[in-house]
Amino acid sequence: MSILEITLKLLLAVALGGLIGLERESSQKPAGFRTNILICVGSAMMMILSGLILQGKEGSGGDLTRIGAGVITGIGFIGAGTIIQSRGIVVGLTTAATLWAVGGLGIAIGAGHYIPAIIFTAIIILTLVLFRQIEGQYLKKSICSYHLKTKYSKDVLINIKKLALHEGIKFRELTLKKEENLSAIDFSFSSTEEKEQKFNQSLLEIEEIIEIKID
Repeated sequence: MSILEITLKLLLAVALGGLIGLERESSQKPAGFRTNILICVGSAMMMILSGLILQGKEGSGGDLTRIGAGVITGIGFIGAGTIIQSRGIVVGLTTAATLWAVGGLGIAIGAGHYIPAIIFTAIIILTLVLFRQIEGQYLKKSICSYHLKTKYSKDVLINIKKLALHEGIKFRELTLKKEENLSAIDFSFSSTEEKEQKFNQSLLEIEEIIEIKID
């Protein structure tokens, strides 16, 4: 395997991993542009290095397969680290699945299967972009009404709006009433169950919130 071939494989891994990373970055996910590139390039490099070590050895195909399986297992641990569970709410499953898929993409590139790798990249991006829109419009969509009691702060409403923007949630109506040192905030929105769970998890991290009621 020549230096030129190795370089081209790594550059392709950067390009394809970067395309997926751009989608994740634009969606403001924790594993974004650089993370997906590094996982894709790292997986590709492991397969390239394995091929160099086993080059010329008879019956090395099985060893390459085992090395690839080991890389995928390692990516699984990274993906597990992106999953958050708190108070019965689990978030980050899509991010973990994406990282696992990007690891597989890097292995395909490192093994020299370029056309399947490009097709695989297109399928991943299509799933993340198009299917998310379909899910948001047609699947498990419901209207959620929230009633919050918070400590009075000029920033609490701004923080809630930022959370909604981050999760792709658009409020139908939003009201704020000040009650001495407290604030009563009411709002509603239409969302999927997954988005609502992520939004709830983020709300719990706002220190000023005292009480949350959901209709």
